[in-house]
Amino acid sequence: MRAFLGLEPDAQTKLAIESWRNKALPSFEHPVPAANFHMTLAFLGQISAQQQDKLENILDQLDTLHSFAVNLDHVGYWPKPKALWLGCNNVANEHLQLASTLSACAQNAGISLQKRDYQAHLTLVRKCTANPPAALISPNFGWQSQAFHLYESRSTSKGVVYVICKSWQLKPSFAFAKK
Repeated sequence: MRAFLGLEPDAQTKLAIESWRNKALPSFEHPVPAANFHMTLAFLGQISAQQQDKLENILDQLDTLHSFAVNLDHVGYWPKPKALWLGCNNVANEHLQLASTLSACAQNAGISLQKRDYQAHLTLVRKCTANPPAALISPNFGWQSQAFHLYESRSTSKGVVYVICKSWQLKPSFAFAKK
């Protein structure tokens, strides 16, 4: 199966992002449906059932991963994949640690990953042939991560859908007020 590990915004945030995109940006031929909004933590590519089982067993053993806030607050564009995306000006250390840990777990499960720096982002539009004009309204979407997921990318007659195969809860992070 074609797979990745990622974060999923809550339904309210997905709908708010979709509404903002429709108001603040021009219309596009290939917008990502709100149901597919996610943030990839580790792209796994094509994996076997054996690799999936091994990865799930490794991830089941993790117990020190903490929840964190995600704040999508700027728009970016990558010309080579022709993707328009929302990103984070400030990525939480826990977010970066999670991405790094999951990549290491995938490699320990025998999954070869592409060598590239992690860029926290949520894709808004695919096959975007040119960088669109600046958004009319600045983005500012946030949510508290509660879990990460193993997704399967399935091709259908209506396009690609992302199906969650398994989820792992993140431990709550506690901050104590200073006196």
